[in-house]
Amino acid sequence: MLLELVLSSSQAKAYLIEIDAVEPLGHVARLLNDALAAGICLLLAFGALAFGGVQEWAMCVLEIGAALLVTVWVVRELVNDRLEILSNPLSVPVFLFAGLVAIQLLLHRTAYWYVTWQKALLWAAYAMLGFLTAQCFRDRVSLKRLSIFLGVFGYLVALLAIAQAFAGNGKIYWVVPDQSGGGFFGPYSNHSHYAGLMEMLVPFPLVLAMADFSSGSMRGLYAFAAVIMGSTIFLSKSLGGIVAFAVELCVLAILSARGRHTRRQVASLALFCLLLLFCLMLLRPSGLWERLTQLQDPLDKTHAASRITIVEDSFKMVRQRPLLGWGFGTFPVVYPSFRSFYTDLAVNAAHNDFVELLVETGLLGFALMVAFVYLLYRTGIHRVEHWRDDPRAGTRLAALVGCTGLLVHSFFDFNLQIPANAALFFALAAVATGTTAFEGSRSPR
Repeated sequence: MLLELVLSSSQAKAYLIEIDAVEPLGHVARLLNDALAAGICLLLAFGALAFGGVQEWAMCVLEIGAALLVTVWVVRELVNDRLEILSNPLSVPVFLFAGLVAIQLLLHRTAYWYVTWQKALLWAAYAMLGFLTAQCFRDRVSLKRLSIFLGVFGYLVALLAIAQAFAGNGKIYWVVPDQSGGGFFGPYSNHSHYAGLMEMLVPFPLVLAMADFSSGSMRGLYAFAAVIMGSTIFLSKSLGGIVAFAVELCVLAILSARGRHTRRQVASLALFCLLLLFCLMLLRPSGLWERLTQLQDPLDKTHAASRITIVEDSFKMVRQRPLLGWGFGTFPVVYPSFRSFYTDLAVNAAHNDFVELLVETGLLGFALMVAFVYLLYRTGIHRVEHWRDDPRAGTRLAALVGCTGLLVHSFFDFNLQIPANAALFFALAAVATGTTAFEGSRSPR
């Protein structure tokens, strides 16, 4: 009997020693996971605040930051003594697209090798951010925190934009001179690119305001933030942004009407539209109505006609290199040889992200883009079934609606050529199609 007690006590001591040895590792892993989540959020916010990340130093920070965050993720997996990667259907077209760009570089099938290499490094950073977002934000708590962070960040940026619009001095942050000739809005030097950012951020507080899992007092705050953020899309006077935002509201209305007990969500969305209209009536932005009247005949203006001409010229470029294209990122280099109109301005984009991708990567790259969009919606629709009650599904719904807005806007502009917007888009795409930790733990890779 005494021997059994001694053995049991020794086993208990050994068990306690084992627990003491494991607990610090679990604590370190949690700290690394929190640091990874915070790093992703801060890097996404940095890109937007750094004028959209369009300057070389900002791109460098995005690339180095993404590489450092991957290092943190690797250390976290080593601390956990396992390598568990949650699968994501978007990984297949992303890897194939990377292989296509690698072929352009290795076989010198690009009009400007260095430009393609630089663009490939930047898009590799986007891919890393998307991968890390899928691995880090995968449970109820982390996804809801991400949703709240994006809502709060968008609200603060919207307040900055409103302050600059009504009390600005013609400079970004009241300090940095505007190089676009008066077209800046918020922290962006182009009002359409600011609208692209808000298109991706507005759905988060709006979904939180409509969901049943949010408390009654918080719904009002979320709705107020969504109204302020949505109003700045109209204040920016971006026609593409306004059209994309309208499409987002229609998509959200359709998804809200699915299933049972949808009356409150539909009523909440209708109330949001009324509050948004009331807010615009209070702000009374000058020139907005004249800008909206252009939608009656969008091709009447000279700049709209020139965009159509750019697209027509782009198809001439495609006919010469239909399979692999002219090289990733080389559109502004090659286009002057095909331009059919006179201008003293540099045409640095096709003003249509889909056409520009077709020119630069050919039919193969365009097919991979179509596959990416198809998998995004096929998977995302299944992930948002219980969005009213589940914060995970609610966050994925907001991410899917945000991606929809930017994709629609990409028909009229080049938001995916703006590093901050492109990085956020791929992060939201990873959220919309991601699996939960429970689902992913069944088949670790």
